[in-house]
Amino acid sequence: MSKQNASLKMDQEPVPHPAGKRGRSAASAEDVKTGDRVVVTVKQIGINGEGVGYYRRKAVFIQGVLPDEVVKARVTKVEPSYMQAELVQIEKKSSDRQKPACPVYEACGGCQLQHMTYPAQLRAKERLVQEAFERYTGLRNLPLKPIIGMDHPWGYRNKVQMQVGLKNGRVQMGLYVPGSHELVDISGCPIQDKSVNRVLDEVKVIVSELRIPIYQEKLHKGGLRTVVARIAQESGNVQLTLITACDDLPRKDELVARIRQRLPLVTSIAQNIHTSKTSLVFGEKTVMLWGQERLRERLSDVQFSLSPRAFFQLNPEQTVKLYDAVQEAAALTGRELVVDAYCGTGTITLAGAACEGSARHRSRPRGDRGRPAQRAPERCSRRQLLCRQGGDTAAGVDSRRLSPRRDRR
Repeated sequence: MSKQNASLKMDQEPVPHPAGKRGRSAASAEDVKTGDRVVVTVKQIGINGEGVGYYRRKAVFIQGVLPDEVVKARVTKVEPSYMQAELVQIEKKSSDRQKPACPVYEACGGCQLQHMTYPAQLRAKERLVQEAFERYTGLRNLPLKPIIGMDHPWGYRNKVQMQVGLKNGRVQMGLYVPGSHELVDISGCPIQDKSVNRVLDEVKVIVSELRIPIYQEKLHKGGLRTVVARIAQESGNVQLTLITACDDLPRKDELVARIRQRLPLVTSIAQNIHTSKTSLVFGEKTVMLWGQERLRERLSDVQFSLSPRAFFQLNPEQTVKLYDAVQEAAALTGRELVVDAYCGTGTITLAGAACEGSARHRSRPRGDRGRPAQRAPERCSRRQLLCRQGGDTAAGVDSRRLSPRRDRR
């Protein structure tokens, strides 16, 4: 991250303080207090999608702003090495700014860059990778290959998990506002597969019709707390998981019957029981209510069998491009020993096992994972799943791979 001294100044206009006091102006970074209003020239995008500017070498992080924009912002947090602020007004708008496609984008918090054009997003992410190499390795002018984007960066997510709640007696499904427990009702999310959106919308209607009890977080009682839907891109089949705070969900037989009747694309309905008062999505126990126990999905020529709790890459189109790039960069001859650490279902190494010698997958020993369902015999003989800590190393390893972060867009 550049440490340039940005063109910043304090706005002299007083601003209301949340507690009723009036804002103040400051002469230096050390004088800035919560509630002060600053004018910031944004320099770049940070790792969490926030805009980054500087005031006398002190970083200022502001959500919802873009590089080269001049914005008016109110300081919300002051730390010795940085400040956080919220956007008040855009004084100079970037040409890369666009209207978000999602009507609840600003409230939801699931996405961070819909207000930025896709080509600009790619440039910003490429710069972050370049700067990470410079910062942590000291390598300058690293010849990185251009970032590989999507042809159509919408409707790509094959899995969604929505929290369930009640507002004014009406069932809602969505995500929590960042840093809160306020649920934002979501319908037709533009980054989710359209079929998955349809399933969630119809399940919400059925749950309302049957008056299925909804989990009440503050009282820690009730029934349905989360709905998870995953689609197999190859077949169009959907795996539906109902996460409940109780063992016996009332009227579950009627619920299953109506889902089957109205949503023929759903081929699997499971109930995951999560009675703990934690932020974890899944509990330890999963029972099948109807249909296929696992969802079949394919990446390239590898077919996987996914349980309701199994992790699988959320963007199949980009996953194939990523794995092809990994194989090209590794340039393996078929005689090497390769370890895929933190491998989950082992998708990276399985996808490249045809051109590799011996492949080992190292997975943290937790929970229920998907498993490869079908594999050519000659490839099966050359892979091995080791249920160990990913940090363990193996002697004689020619190549190690760390599976990528599993972040949202």
